[in-house]
Amino acid sequence: MAMKSKVVKTASDINAELLEALKRVADEKNIPVEALVSSIEGALVSAYKKAYGGTGAVRVSADFETSTFRVFAQKRVVQAALNPNTEIAWRNARDIQPGINLGEEVEEEVTPSGFGRIAAQTAKQVLLQKLREAERVQVVSEYQDKSGEMFRGTVQRIERGNVIIAIGKAEAILPRREQVPGEGYRFGDSLYVFVVEVRNSMRGPSITVSRTHPGLVRQLFMLEVPEIADGIVELKNVAREAGQRTKIAVAANNPDVDPVGACVGPRGMRVGKVVAELGNEKVDIVRWNADPILYITNALSPAQISKVILTEDEGSGGATGTATVIVAEDQQSLAIGKQGQNVRLAAKLTGWRIDIRTEKQYAEEQAKRMFSLDGDVQPVSPTAVRESPDELAGIFSTDGLTGDESSTAETGAAHSIDLGATAPVHDIVASDLLTDTVETNGDTPAAETRADEAGSVTGGVSSVAPANSVEA
Repeated sequence: MAMKSKVVKTASDINAELLEALKRVADEKNIPVEALVSSIEGALVSAYKKAYGGTGAVRVSADFETSTFRVFAQKRVVQAALNPNTEIAWRNARDIQPGINLGEEVEEEVTPSGFGRIAAQTAKQVLLQKLREAERVQVVSEYQDKSGEMFRGTVQRIERGNVIIAIGKAEAILPRREQVPGEGYRFGDSLYVFVVEVRNSMRGPSITVSRTHPGLVRQLFMLEVPEIADGIVELKNVAREAGQRTKIAVAANNPDVDPVGACVGPRGMRVGKVVAELGNEKVDIVRWNADPILYITNALSPAQISKVILTEDEGSGGATGTATVIVAEDQQSLAIGKQGQNVRLAAKLTGWRIDIRTEKQYAEEQAKRMFSLDGDVQPVSPTAVRESPDELAGIFSTDGLTGDESSTAETGAAHSIDLGATAPVHDIVASDLLTDTVETNGDTPAAETRADEAGSVTGGVSSVAPANSVEA
């Protein structure tokens, strides 16, 4: 059996292949040739020093036309060279540059004749590393102006608790602090992420993304609700506790459009997609109002509010302050929410500090405020205090009112629609959505398995929180 002859490549063949690969990568990766030339020259300098022990200043010049390279070393002119890597005899230096004097520096070509396979392989390794770095910088630069936008990515791996997600050609980092508590990430999972930061660090450029940022909810609604993307419906504000509950405030720039119904969508499909992407996180859709009293009332839904008293901060122009909210005894736990979540999110959403009081507590406080122990009347400054109208309160005349009569649409109090309930969807259409708040609860198994059922009126959260006052 005849032995196959082994083809031995010469140094020039290896160099030609190296430069040809460089040209091909420049075309495929769309990386500027100048950046690649600089990379390969630096790689060849490293390979030369490693293979031949060269020291001092070394420069490599690559010629793409002839597929060759030349190595130059900068040396000091001396009478007799003791270190050939950094010094050159004056007699030899005159052959390179006539008229040169002692102590000056000259560049001498030191291209070795045996700069062979090992040196070329080393150059290739360094070149590939340089290429990856150059490509990464270029890709990250494409996302430099993408901060605050949403992208769909795929989970690649997990490193020390940080999730590496591929978004397009780039890799982004989802750190632990930006991960939703209880949300699992597996290889190949496809999910939306929100870009919070693009920066250059000591370790190179990096893209940081988030799954907990309120901007993710805003971008998801812009994606699913065409009216928001077109500017017909405006998403005013978002308050979120990632993994548990989110409240959004919406308003319509067109009086003929119902902003809440537009966000819910036919059969609850629009908000249902957002809830599914957020891992069945509850989403409350609140109708925004320019009147802080109505806005706060809506934000505290599904609780029914009897009265709202605003104490404005000095110099705020009525934009911020403390809102004392009066509710019936059976509405207090609903207004506060589980572990204070409902009132806390409402405070974040409206920007007002909210203090929940029952009608009995409020009446007792008013009595103490009006009359001191010696019977003197305590004056109340009316300049920074504004109350909801008496017809909204009913605080001293609730005996003859039913629950429906005390929670009309005019008060701003709203029912809540639970997408996980069993009422048929055809009973609730967008034109019939007269409520100010829609609550979607993805925790119910029905929300995952029954796409044709979406809405019964629910009372919302019924847990009692230990605290009644929350700051925005």
